[in-house]
Amino acid sequence: MSDKERRLRLLTYVFAAVVVVSAGLIVMNFINYMGLLTSMNKVTVTIDEMVHYPEGDKVNIALTFSVENPTTYTRLKFSSIQCQLYIITGGGEEYVGVAAYAPPVDVPLKPFEERTFTTSIAVPRSNIERLSDSIESNIEWRIRSVIHFSTPIRKYYQNMNFHPVSAYKSSIS
Repeated sequence: MSDKERRLRLLTYVFAAVVVVSAGLIVMNFINYMGLLTSMNKVTVTIDEMVHYPEGDKVNIALTFSVENPTTYTRLKFSSIQCQLYIITGGGEEYVGVAAYAPPVDVPLKPFEERTFTTSIAVPRSNIERLSDSIESNIEWRIRSVIHFSTPIRKYYQNMNFHPVSAYKSSIS
């Protein structure tokens, strides 16, 4: 076999290896993208607890929420949540304020593992007392949330509405 034939054969092997590696990367990216699409539709966010308690001339509203990735997709991360709070009144609803939470870094959402986070907002006591029959009772809310997620491919968000009832606590220990 001549030197030219050896070089041609080596070039053929290198080309075949590049094609195989490229095809593998394309398949891996396609599988990753399909996992992202599946997880986007199935991620669950719930409000586990909502309480309100007085503190001086303000009323603190504490929200505890959970985020879960109920899929096998491993590259999903929770980035932040923003909650716009509306108190339900006899005449409809009234905007109260915004609570936001963002961890110091994107938090990985491992498959089938629930993560719990807490955020709060301080509202002038007069606003709540004006809108609610009694601050010392349970209060109905509508919470419009924007939840941000990230993956190596892209960042995305989901809008969700919740209708919790907050429990009154005289103080938080």
